[in-house]
Amino acid sequence: MSQIESTEVADRAMALAQEIAAQHAGARAFRPSDALVDVGLTSLDLVNLMLAIEAEFDILIPPACLSPQNFHSVEAISRMVEAVRAGTH
Repeated sequence: MSQIESTEVADRAMALAQEIAAQHAGARAFRPSDALVDVGLTSLDLVNLMLAIEAEFDILIPPACLSPQNFHSVEAISRMVEAVRAGTH
């Protein structure tokens, strides 16, 4: 996957996470490396983010990838999406 595609994955994943975070009162700006639970996303938000990621990238996240580590931050989500799209996960 090229650097441009990698950046696009990160940007699209960040937009989805920001959209979900914005539904909470007091939502604040965050970086791709920030822990999503630390910026206010709940476990239900993370499930909704997972579903949004699957729809956005037209992928099915394998059960083996459904771990807290893969949904820790937007950076982690982006790496997981790239691996799933490349068939290496």
